[in-house]
Amino acid sequence: MIGGYVADLTAVLRILADDRKDGRIRVALETIAEDGHTLLLPVTTLVRAGIIAEPHPEQLMWLYGFRATQVADLSRQEGFRVMAQSRFASRPDEVTEHDAQTAYLAMMRGWPVLTADPARWTGYEHLELVQV
Repeated sequence: MIGGYVADLTAVLRILADDRKDGRIRVALETIAEDGHTLLLPVTTLVRAGIIAEPHPEQLMWLYGFRATQVADLSRQEGFRVMAQSRFASRPDEVTEHDAQTAYLAMMRGWPVLTADPARWTGYEHLELVQV
């Protein structure tokens, strides 16, 4: 049984760009919540998405306040674990902090990665991917 989904950068960008008239992503997120699942947002991913997307504050607050959302901070101890795990990547110098934290959280919880671009996770065959 899935307890939740760990959102990667592409998924968060897609959520923040969701057109209020269309709202398909929000409907999908409501389904996640109704099924009792969690939408886990790595803090590094959320920060990067905020920098890239420059979301309207209302969109960002909606995502923060969404009933299924949890933001996963990066403690000192977890930072070292994320760093250690990322060293095993085929190209560690190309691993971003947000992808490293996303992969770590998904692996530790046994949850799939929610992504808008599954191809970018090539080399992470040990992770389950769900496309949004």
